[in-house]
Amino acid sequence: MTQDSPLNHPEKLTDLYRQFYRAKKPYNPKANAVLKPIDVAAKVILDADSSLSQGDAFVSMVAAEVFKLMDRVRSSTAEGRWVVSDREKERQLVLNFARYFVVDVFEKAFAGDRARLAGRQLNLIRNTCEFLYRLEQDKENQQDRAKRNTNQGET
Repeated sequence: MTQDSPLNHPEKLTDLYRQFYRAKKPYNPKANAVLKPIDVAAKVILDADSSLSQGDAFVSMVAAEVFKLMDRVRSSTAEGRWVVSDREKERQLVLNFARYFVVDVFEKAFAGDRARLAGRQLNLIRNTCEFLYRLEQDKENQQDRAKRNTNQGET
């Protein structure tokens, strides 16, 4: 699998958004909670006026909406939890995710074709991201359990 393979996109997307966002429940969260940043990014691209949004403008629009999601998460008006307390660092992580989603996934892999983004391709990416997210969360849950068991053994 080459670095530019579309199969790498879900892995990279999941890694990028897990750096700033997590579903609220660590065990068995709903799919929409797991995939919120992906869904927000896709919706921005699908809803934006194509004459106004190209390249960097798309990146900024996606980043702004994902950052607004993070504001809602922080104020508990949206499901999810934030990972980074430093808002400047969080903005940079959101921008990295938005840039990758727009440039590498939408513009390069989908050739800027909204129909492909709206269709089965997005579902494949969503399903794969959800699976990869849950695998990572399983690892964290196991580490947390191991840590708790170790701490209980010390008391």
